[in-house]
Amino acid sequence: GDVQTALEPLQKSMNFVGEEVSGHIETIRDLYDLEAENARLREELSYYQAENAQLVGEASEAEELRALLELSDRYPDYETIGARVIGSNSGNWYATFLIDKGSEDGIAVDMNVLAGGGLCGIVTEVGPHTATVRSIIDNYSNVSAVFLSTQTPCFVQGDLELYQEGMLSIAHIDKSMELDEDTTIVTANNSEKFLPGILIGYAVDLEEDANNLTLSGHLIPVVNFEYIENVLVITTLKEAGE
Repeated sequence: GDVQTALEPLQKSMNFVGEEVSGHIETIRDLYDLEAENARLREELSYYQAENAQLVGEASEAEELRALLELSDRYPDYETIGARVIGSNSGNWYATFLIDKGSEDGIAVDMNVLAGGGLCGIVTEVGPHTATVRSIIDNYSNVSAVFLSTQTPCFVQGDLELYQEGMLSIAHIDKSMELDEDTTIVTANNSEKFLPGILIGYAVDLEEDANNLTLSGHLIPVVNFEYIENVLVITTLKEAGE
């Protein structure tokens, strides 16, 4: 009896330790279960994020294709071929890019290219099944244009540095010619390679040049050159003297 009485505190202590160890084991097991559940939820979240991104991309492409269809309807006198952009050679902006149609598909050098809301660029090189497009934001691009409402001539000049602010240069605007509040800029009849009447963008920030004869400023293009997935190539070429 005395031994039993003496061992009781030890027994209680061991029972307490056992319960503590058991409790810790259960806690550890719960943590492992929680980590496994978190991993499963992270995997499930990644799946839904990828699925959502795909759906957003498909919706964006559908919207882009609708815009191209509207563009085709806007210029009914021009035959067009749809093409997909398959590569860009110019970093962040689509200054030059590759499309998945070439000479075997009816594409030729100097064909005008539309995207988004209007003029995107011009075909500069053609292979059998691919072609290179130089866009109007490229530093080598210079487009003869006019103010739509007054037919006042100007030049839209590519400028990759300026396009970081979403704009291009517009220059050589005769100060003596009429201007009004409509700043819509379209391609000019006298352009060497660009067909007439294609929307380019809108003039802003016009200021008088140092010569006191001309104005210059900026143009906000209607095409978003940060991302282009589909284009329309106008297969009608500008005729010499047209």
